[in-house]
Amino acid sequence: MDDIRIKDLTSAAGQLNEFDNFEFIVDVPSAEASMKVSGKDVKSVMSPKQHTHALSDVSGLTGELEKKLDKKGGAITGDLSVMGDTYLRRLHLEEFLEVPEYRYNRVETLVGDKWSAPGCGIVAAVAAETCTLTVKLEEGEVGTLRENDLCMGIFLQAATNDVTDVTVDSDDSFGNRTYAGFTTCYFRLTECLDPINYSEWRYELRDGYSVHPQVAMHFVAFGNTSAPERQTSRYETRTYMRFLVGMNDWTIRTENIAAQFGDLSNLAAHGLDMTGYSAYLKNIYLTGFISDRTGDSWFNSATGEMQLFNRTTGYGVSFRDGVLRVGRIDPAKPDSGTDFDTLLQSVSDTQEVLRQINSDACVSPVEKSFLRERGQDIRNEYEQLRAEALTRISTTGYRFIGDKALTVNGQRRIVRLLNDEWTPYEEAFLAAVAAVEHYTQAEPEFIPIDEDFAALERYYDARRKIAGVLDNATKTASDLDYLRENFRDISTEIDGTSGMVLSGFMGVKDESNVKVVAGMAGSVVEGTASDKHGKLMLFAGADGIRNAATAATRIYEDGHMEVGSGIFSGYSKVLFKRLDEEGTLYDSATRKYTVDRNFNLIILGKRYAEYLFWLDLPSSSDFIGCVLNIYDSPMRTYSSASLVIAADDVESGIYSTLKKGAFGFEPVPRIETYGGILQLLAVPSTYADKCMWHVTYQHMTEFKIYEG
Repeated sequence: MDDIRIKDLTSAAGQLNEFDNFEFIVDVPSAEASMKVSGKDVKSVMSPKQHTHALSDVSGLTGELEKKLDKKGGAITGDLSVMGDTYLRRLHLEEFLEVPEYRYNRVETLVGDKWSAPGCGIVAAVAAETCTLTVKLEEGEVGTLRENDLCMGIFLQAATNDVTDVTVDSDDSFGNRTYAGFTTCYFRLTECLDPINYSEWRYELRDGYSVHPQVAMHFVAFGNTSAPERQTSRYETRTYMRFLVGMNDWTIRTENIAAQFGDLSNLAAHGLDMTGYSAYLKNIYLTGFISDRTGDSWFNSATGEMQLFNRTTGYGVSFRDGVLRVGRIDPAKPDSGTDFDTLLQSVSDTQEVLRQINSDACVSPVEKSFLRERGQDIRNEYEQLRAEALTRISTTGYRFIGDKALTVNGQRRIVRLLNDEWTPYEEAFLAAVAAVEHYTQAEPEFIPIDEDFAALERYYDARRKIAGVLDNATKTASDLDYLRENFRDISTEIDGTSGMVLSGFMGVKDESNVKVVAGMAGSVVEGTASDKHGKLMLFAGADGIRNAATAATRIYEDGHMEVGSGIFSGYSKVLFKRLDEEGTLYDSATRKYTVDRNFNLIILGKRYAEYLFWLDLPSSSDFIGCVLNIYDSPMRTYSSASLVIAADDVESGIYSTLKKGAFGFEPVPRIETYGGILQLLAVPSTYADKCMWHVTYQHMTEFKIYEG
């Protein structure tokens, strides 16, 4: 082996995994020959071993550690290195703990806020009197803080000079938070004293906050007053996660909240009506599917299909397979609902129909309906106008065959011929009816308007003219026309041998030979009948037949007569009537009489009580001017009855000498009397449509106010 050099040998680097099996040649001076040793033996000698020693084997360590562990003091100076595993029950450090890796017992727990921000730091030193601080950095590390950063830190309250006793956690959603037992510190970095590593800073406290940063305090720079790129951050609490933008001062406003997840209840402080766990976002860019929990409403961003459905009403909107449907839809039946394209076509068709309806070039189905109604109105007008024309603008003749007049039941047949003024209207009517029939046909649906449509306008022109003709004829019509219409069904019979004339009406005309001023009628003359007295039988002094109801003299079928005035050369006599005769009303339930048409009364009839008659006086103004005469026999017996005259209407009453006031007579409601003659006159009352009764004469045995 003398001629073999080590550099010429093949490298064994690729066989190191077999190091334990390597064999090496070793020269030992005390041995007579070379020896060999394995790689495993070499490694066992050269590798460091783990040693476990009792504390007592380490010189001076026992006493000092015991003093530390029982908190009685003591100190270990210098660096302490422990090679191997160390097990401690508790570890209390006064400054920093530096490790390359933290290992948790499978669960990571965090109490407080978790921030992701453009800057953060740990306070290594602070000088409150000069408002300067130093940030802990590793060798070669460059800090993340910059000038005008807005910083916040949380520190144990007992380690600060804060006298505020914070006992509860709070979060006002505007960036002001407290934690029980801790102090919140807010400060702004105003000047960098280490522009190379950004480790030393001058700061100023936030207005209203007096606690300075503390050594070992962790803090976050969540905003910046001048650099927009440092105004975004994110933080998490136990109940929500919030993303902030545009943070250029201490307060979190609505515009600073770009997004929030979790409990959104604190957004109510910003005027946003949101509650419970959800998400608050400005925009959503979706590449998949979104749905409510029932699957009724959803959106597929990949296909563009969507559905909005209200389970309560059954109505919604869906877009599937390129078809938009609205109305009553069924999520289980994609084809349900109204096809929107079909709906648009229907709307388009409707718009076309409306265009034609509004067009002046054709008659629409709606206009046909109106034309049918107008056609019926035209026919009704024609019948009414023709009936009036036969009365106003016609001549009367008789039908003849040769020289012989035609008769029916002995009466000659009358013929009425309309004059020439009627003809233009008749022709216009026929043309209008033909036009209505033409433009109201079922087919076609829209009928083009032609020249004959103008016949409708010509009809209304003709109608206005004939109406004027008939109106003038009515104004100039004589009373004879009026009477002819009234008595057209009554014939006149004349017996020449006896001089007898029988007719429905006999009248007298004045010197104008136009007005009928007096007459006798056997049937009702229009407008003259009285509800109370029946038909007017005889009148005189009327201003024409149409005013017969107001003639100066009138006699009705019940014998009632109304006369303007008169002078008797002989005498007038009005018979006395008993109370129980016709003309005085009697109520069998109350056993009372009421004055009606008999105004000369003898007090004989049915009694109200054993020794009493009762007579009510009417209170209607219709009786004003009536004179009531009452006679009760003055010859009395033990069984004779008294009379009570009553006017119980509070707006009426009886005036007499029985009651006087400071201003004259006062009315009484009832008077009791008997034996003699009594006269009363109905006079106007102070109340509308009422009358009072005034005693004009009394010669009675007894006359007093009735107190019963």
